Amino acid sequence: MRTTPAIGPARWAISTIFLLNGAGIGLWAAHVPVVQARAGLDTGVLGMLLLTIAAGAMAAMPIAGWLTAHWGTRRTTLRAAFLFALTTTLLIGTSHVAGLFVAAFAFGAANGALDVSMNANASEVEIARGTPTMSSFHAFFSLGGLIGAAGGGLIVEHGFGDGRGALAFSVVAIAAVLLTARRVLNTPPHGTGGSHFALPRGPALFLGLLALLCMAVEGALVDWSALLMTERTGATPGSAALGYSAFSIAMAACRFAGDRLTVKFGSPTLMIAGGISILLGLLIAVISTHYALSAVGFALVGLGAANVVPLIFAAAANIPGTAPGVGVATAATVGYTGLLLGPPVIGWIAAQTNIAVALGILSLAGVVIAFNAGVVRAHGSAR
Repeated sequence: MRTTPAIGPARWAISTIFLLNGAGIGLWAAHVPVVQARAGLDTGVLGMLLLTIAAGAMAAMPIAGWLTAHWGTRRTTLRAAFLFALTTTLLIGTSHVAGLFVAAFAFGAANGALDVSMNANASEVEIARGTPTMSSFHAFFSLGGLIGAAGGGLIVEHGFGDGRGALAFSVVAIAAVLLTARRVLNTPPHGTGGSHFALPRGPALFLGLLALLCMAVEGALVDWSALLMTERTGATPGSAALGYSAFSIAMAACRFAGDRLTVKFGSPTLMIAGGISILLGLLIAVISTHYALSAVGFALVGLGAANVVPLIFAAAANIPGTAPGVGVATAATVGYTGLLLGPPVIGWIAAQTNIAVALGILSLAGVVIAFNAGVVRAHGSAR
């Protein structure tokens, strides 16, 4: 199907939102050691802070679903993007412990609402285009993570990790949202009653659980990769951002090629390769004592995880008897539970053992993904 003039700008507008979301997450990842040191948090308390972020997101996700049903995905996405930009600065710039937990809840709520609404909007754009596009949207998120992590590392190294660098990000992000707002696809709301999301069950639930495992890996690297690098390899806080940067570079590159790879090799083959790469990459990262080799491990994880979630979302959009947008939104809601709850769970395991053991256990997620790769063919995403 030929892309209409209205859909082309809409694609790039929502891609910009994905990029800004990834940049904010990457910026936070680079600041985690700085925030921990400034507030005097031990590993256990930091894990509780991450759990607070997850709690905020989980509280906001069903509300975001209700809002997309009543406002439409465009309006919900734009408002969530503004809140995300503001709360990123609030979280990074707060030093008082009590205020830090309030900021963490607000940041999590804004991120959770944005995750759900922008993926729902992206699904509408993909349907309107009539061709696979989801991998490219997630590629922009990964590219944003790279920009945020690399920029965050420079900000920290040059002494602006007190919140001034994050404030500059908020200004740029808000300006970008304002410039692209009119081009975000505007479709009629799904209804005036009930939620935009079906209760997780059946195929959508199973696809969501696989997405949960992949997103748990991604979330763990956001919050714990820098700490693993500093503790295991002795890297400086600025250099420790290399781990998440390598992960983001590999993920972005593979996602930009994701649609073509799917056509050439098929969805199940990419899922199997992805699970194996996640397993090997995490094991390399936690065993190595040199930061460069650890970064190579994180890059392998990025290559493996790159197209797992987009393939799962594509399958969720093709579940018989389920509207495409509802299937994607349901799988995304379950999946993002892993992104949000994975880091605090890893923090708890790390407090009982150490961060290397915790991330080593997480590598088993790759095994589960590889063994269940056929599910994407069963629900229509294989090409």
